[in-house]
Amino acid sequence: MCCGTLTIILTKTTSTNLALFICDKENGFTTFDVSEQLIENMVYQVSMLDLERPPANKLRKIIFKDNSGLTTEEKLRIVGTMVGKQKLTETEIYDAMLYLHDAGEKITIKKIAESLECSTRTVHRNMSVELKKEKQLLNQEL
Repeated sequence: MCCGTLTIILTKTTSTNLALFICDKENGFTTFDVSEQLIENMVYQVSMLDLERPPANKLRKIIFKDNSGLTTEEKLRIVGTMVGKQKLTETEIYDAMLYLHDAGEKITIKKIAESLECSTRTVHRNMSVELKKEKQLLNQEL
């Protein structure tokens, strides 16, 4: 069952029990022991989140239990469809830079990422040396 389809109202007790089950090394979800203080901290942090929308640019992990019966290829296919990295072209980044420049805004990696609806890391990863120089030149013109 996928976590996205699970709609149960979790109380503090059920949340703690769920976290204890997942963090128990013998159940196969973790490969290390997790302290009770860390578990309580995780439950508290999750209870403070707005669970209706995922956190922005957070790493999402998909966990498969050892005896799920899926092959490595099947697991990778599932992860690929759920996570799906976005590949940017230099043209898309350059167009976003020109848009920001034409709007009279200073060009920053954060603003490029916001306009392309991706993470700043994705912009850094796909930005060539030439684009970085062009960014500096466009910012000097402002």
